[in-house]
Amino acid sequence: MYYFAYGSCMDAESFSNTVGKENYEVLGAAVLPDYRLAFNLYSETRKGGVADVVMSPGDQVEGVLYRLSPEALPPLDQREGVELGRYRRVYVNVHWQGRVLSAMTYTVVEKLPDEIPPSMEYARLVYNGARQQLSDAYRKKLVREWSEKFGLDDFLKKEDA
Repeated sequence: MYYFAYGSCMDAESFSNTVGKENYEVLGAAVLPDYRLAFNLYSETRKGGVADVVMSPGDQVEGVLYRLSPEALPPLDQREGVELGRYRRVYVNVHWQGRVLSAMTYTVVEKLPDEIPPSMEYARLVYNGARQQLSDAYRKKLVREWSEKFGLDDFLKKEDA
């Protein structure tokens, strides 16, 4: 099964700690067209907003495409709060290496109307995953958006260095 990660699961260490090194293969960067990244769910655990993908014609979300073994799904569902009704699995078409593939991803069940700033710790996980796997242009776009929307200017300093 293909899995498209766009938030903290893009971070290699964090993802591996959740599903186990033997339960996945990293395929690399992929693109989800006609969606945008949003932080429209508050997480008590993360102490701030957490990522979601929402339909937005003309936009796109970059993320990491994984191939998962069946053993990866239960811990991944637990991490995403599926049983608690926080996220649910959906299938989306992503672009990867010139191909269109159907991949599973997670989306927030009850989206808040306004975005919530992510905690610096959570934003770092997303940023680290973007730095490890995604295009420079997309990473810089995230940094600009986080600065404008949430005042998270710490990442601007890293980008300018």
